[in-house]
Amino acid sequence: MPTPRLSQSAEAARAAAAQAEFNEKKWIWVPDDKEGYLAGWVHNEDGEYGDIIMAAGGEIRRVPLFTLSKMNPPKFDRVDDIADLTFLNEASVVHNLRLRFGSGAIYTYSGLFLVAVNPYQSLPLYSDAIIHQYRSKRRDENAPHIFAVAERAWVNMGEERENQSILITGESGAGKTESTKKVIQYLAAIATDVHQGPSTPSHSRSPTLPSSQSFSNMPSTGLPRTNSTKLGHAPTTSTTGSGFALTAKGRLGLLERQILQANPILEAFGNAQTQRNNNSSRFGKFVRISFAPDGSIAGANIDWYLLEKSRVVVRSEAERSFHVFYQLLAGGLDLKVTSWRQS
Repeated sequence: MPTPRLSQSAEAARAAAAQAEFNEKKWIWVPDDKEGYLAGWVHNEDGEYGDIIMAAGGEIRRVPLFTLSKMNPPKFDRVDDIADLTFLNEASVVHNLRLRFGSGAIYTYSGLFLVAVNPYQSLPLYSDAIIHQYRSKRRDENAPHIFAVAERAWVNMGEERENQSILITGESGAGKTESTKKVIQYLAAIATDVHQGPSTPSHSRSPTLPSSQSFSNMPSTGLPRTNSTKLGHAPTTSTTGSGFALTAKGRLGLLERQILQANPILEAFGNAQTQRNNNSSRFGKFVRISFAPDGSIAGANIDWYLLEKSRVVVRSEAERSFHVFYQLLAGGLDLKVTSWRQS
């Protein structure tokens, strides 16, 4: 049986009790080798050191005061935007991301930025319904999401008549490739809506862009190493179009499908399994998408660079070469099996 949701009055009472308990002590975050940071409160301060009572277990630790970080009141737990925290320190940021991730929220804003925590599993966050939920909405009208970032860039493109860029960075395995796929998915979806004609709901229509500008010409210089999405007269992004519901429904136009379906091919020749990531990009990819004045996709260009060619002949025993070699072997085995069965 699912746990019944607390009424608003019960939630308010619980929040008040938590705040009262918080006010009784000087709560702080204590660095921990295993957990990163643990909660505790200051029992005694003696010069440069303090005796800290740990919240879990009541253990007393004597630690240097300069290593401690102030804790935010309970009302800031799971806040959508890290920038709203009273005490903006590493421990509080980690705590907020941990709480949100534990409740199924993998996206959190940090001012103008979006932080994404890789869940390493498929989540129902990218359906057609979710796309329409973020279409033509302000950032504060929905929960943090990669679609909100793409929507903001799309709107800026039309309103400011300037190219827009979405830069996606992170360590290996952070989910950069998947994030750029979702940006492309969103852009392809809203650009497809332009072709739907009058039957398309108004909330999913793309804004009309100034016809005096050409959206098909983009400079090919200044390409960054990281995955990047550029919108405006030509959005830029790298993505693999897997799991796109609109593609399955056949609603996408030819250009949209080509953009989405190019990525599995690029990943076959440019991605490999590493110790930290089963689908690690071993090259740089920069996708420029050009939009027509009415907001529909007019064309796209994909640049690749810095391919790790040495991986073909040199790599650690725990890692693999590029996917394409294993795909060829798997396909060859299937052909052999078919041949054996026929004979």
